[in-house]
Amino acid sequence: MLKKILSIFFIISAVLLITVTVSAAESALNLQGYLAQSLTKNEEVKKAEMNLEAKEIALVKEKAEQEVRPSPLLLEKAKTELEIAARNLEITKDQVTTNLINDFFNYYKAKNSIVIHQKYQKILEKELENIEEKYEQGILIKSDLMQAEVELKTAASNLKAAVNNKKRAEFKVKQNLKMELEDQLQLNFKEDKLKNWQLEENLKELFKTALKKRIEIKEAEANKELQKINYRLAAKDYSSDLDEKEAKNELENAENQLELIKDKIKLDVNDKYLDYQDSIAEIERYQKLIASFEEALRVKKLYFEEDYITGTELLETQVDLYQSEINYAHAQIDYYLSLAELYLSTGDFKEALNYEN
Repeated sequence: MLKKILSIFFIISAVLLITVTVSAAESALNLQGYLAQSLTKNEEVKKAEMNLEAKEIALVKEKAEQEVRPSPLLLEKAKTELEIAARNLEITKDQVTTNLINDFFNYYKAKNSIVIHQKYQKILEKELENIEEKYEQGILIKSDLMQAEVELKTAASNLKAAVNNKKRAEFKVKQNLKMELEDQLQLNFKEDKLKNWQLEENLKELFKTALKKRIEIKEAEANKELQKINYRLAAKDYSSDLDEKEAKNELENAENQLELIKDKIKLDVNDKYLDYQDSIAEIERYQKLIASFEEALRVKKLYFEEDYITGTELLETQVDLYQSEINYAHAQIDYYLSLAELYLSTGDFKEALNYEN
């Protein structure tokens, strides 16, 4: 009877554990969810939203004024100012999103580093045991043993630094989400979902997309229309010549600003495109380095077992491989980040892509 009760208890416990695990996975935030929640809580975004609301109120007031004091130009001006405020809100969201994405990927970069440092701490502990054994046998000298101890201490220090970096990154992400320090952070990032995420457009096509979709251009165009209205208002009989000249100057400045923004956007896209190309080259470079060091380590382990090389020579290659794996893990995250930033620079950030884990 007791065995039957225990059996039922363990089955229920297992079901509850699975349910809790599934529930936790479902409640965890992917990149889209993280961005959505962070943007709604961001102070800069709230400020831009309040500015938009103020312009909406101003438009309602102006419409009411039209019944008493009809003025098509003033009504058009209020509508244009509302449009500019709406564009400004979108620009603010894009700027904040860039920072939020950086924080998201920095968190995963730190998290990945911890795993690699833990792995190599265990490897170097094993290597130290081997070197100690050969030192006691008189095969290796004291400097080999000391070098192994130094490398193990370095690995332990690297692991501690990686843990602290993760804490910093986690704190920043929690701050973005307005979470308390004791709250548990659950983010999802499914790397295999992005394996086939490749850039299909060439640079010329990216320029075309950016000039069509970047909100800054639309805002500058709206501002140009606003300055046209102001100029038309200033050109009326009751305005002074100085007011008219000032309004004309503002219009010319708005036209010039529009062209400047287009140039800056093309420069931004070009820079992000080159960053993306660099990230691919870095991944390929570290893949080659890892393969090279793995082969070198395989050979040196054989030599070490046969006492042909010192422990220091073996450790040098082990540490080279260790550092290359860290750099490769960072390069992979930098690739995703560079691609996200490139799409952001074109105004065509693909939020439909799945970052789930």
